[in-house]
Amino acid sequence: MSKTDLVKLLETYDLSLQVREQKEFKTVLKKIQELIPSSLIACGLVKINSLNEVKKMLKIINHSFPSDLIALYLQQKYQKADPVVKTALRLRGNIVRRTEIFRYFQDNFRSQYLKDASDISLHTGLSFGIVEEKTYRASLFSFCDKEIEKSPRHETILNGLKYPLHLALLNCSNLKEVEKPAKASPQALTARELEILKWIKDGKTNWEISCILKISEATVKFHLKNIFLKLDVQNRCQAVATAVHKRLLSL
Repeated sequence: MSKTDLVKLLETYDLSLQVREQKEFKTVLKKIQELIPSSLIACGLVKINSLNEVKKMLKIINHSFPSDLIALYLQQKYQKADPVVKTALRLRGNIVRRTEIFRYFQDNFRSQYLKDASDISLHTGLSFGIVEEKTYRASLFSFCDKEIEKSPRHETILNGLKYPLHLALLNCSNLKEVEKPAKASPQALTARELEILKWIKDGKTNWEISCILKISEATVKFHLKNIFLKLDVQNRCQAVATAVHKRLLSL
């Protein structure tokens, strides 16, 4: 990625965390279209069960897919059988290449769904799903374009934006099912934990943080584990995104 890419990525990241309305969310999606080839974008929130099966569609935001294809998709309840959705939910945050998935899945609906869409590269794209373990909610995103799978740069950019996009979709959905359940007295981050989180935001490794703070690397890992528990996250990127969202950190 170039320096220009990184600046635009950070700007889009910050904009995502400020989203409160659907109009603002669509502005973020337009910004992504300026960063990577993504002529078709759609996303949604779903309820899943313990087997990663879609039980209910909570919200869908169609940014640029053909509306008749979205209508067909929902009418046939294809989200319950879509191999891309199943794979994205199973891989939990990892980027899925649509061409690799569709290569191994054939069914009658797929033929009907793609019959009139081969020229717009619906079968070529990058998708991912972010799952909230405690609420059984998941966001699903698809970015399709004939060029998008050709460069690892595009996956790198989406990897940097996937958790802020998840939070943005939650914040603009305005559905009772999407509201986060109240938690009993969440523990505040300590001054040391906030300090470590700040260095993580700046891209420092555990070893680098241990040198800066003059503590052992094991101590850094211990604090990081506590940060993950308190913020209810699973990795460093998600921790930073959540901390910025909660205004514990600034960009």
